[in-house]
Amino acid sequence: MLEAEKYRSELVKLGIHKVAHQDETLMDHMFRACSILQDMKAEDHICLAALFHGVYGTEGLHNDDVESIPAAKRVEVRAVVGPVVEQMIYNFSVMSYASLGKSFRKVMRPNGNPEMKDRRTGEDIPLDRDEFEDLLRLKLGDVLAHMPQQVGHSHLNLPAEHAGFWQLAAEYLGPDEINTWNKFTEGQLCIDSEQK
Repeated sequence: MLEAEKYRSELVKLGIHKVAHQDETLMDHMFRACSILQDMKAEDHICLAALFHGVYGTEGLHNDDVESIPAAKRVEVRAVVGPVVEQMIYNFSVMSYASLGKSFRKVMRPNGNPEMKDRRTGEDIPLDRDEFEDLLRLKLGDVLAHMPQQVGHSHLNLPAEHAGFWQLAAEYLGPDEINTWNKFTEGQLCIDSEQK
C-alpha cells in the first residue's frame, strides 16, 4: 500500500499546503482523496495520482493558471511521481468534465472507447479504456473527498449534487468502489449491491 506521508514534504515544496480549498488546504483534500482511493483498493499509481491530483489545478478549482502549466513544474512533479502518474495528473487537470461524462457513456458499451478532450484546446486526450477507468476512479475518489466533513461546511456536496452519475460510475467500476461509495455517503446515497 502506498505510504502517502512520505510525499508530504514534496507537496510542501510545491506549495500545496498554502493553497486554500474550500474549508481546508488543498493538501488536506488531496490526502483525503488518496485515503478514499486506498479504501477502494485502487492500485498504488492511482492513489499516488490522487495525492497530487490538484497540483496543476482542475476545471473546477484554481483553473486560471492551467492554461499555462509551466514545463518546469511538470518536470518537478514527474521527478517525484514518475512519468505515467504525472501524465495521469496532467490529464486530470486539463480534461473537460463534459468529455468525462460522454466518455463514460461510450465505455459502458462493449466496444466503446473514451473520447476525452482537453478543455483548453478542445484537442483529444488519447486514452485507452484502462487509462480512462483509472481517471474515472481517480475522479470518483476526488468527488467523495468533497463530502462535507462537518456541520456548517461550505463544501460543495458533489456526490449528492451529481449522485446519479457517480453512483453509476461506482457500480461500473466494481464492488470495492460500491463499498467505498456507501461508506463515504453514509448510506444517504446507498447503492444496493444486490441489485447490481
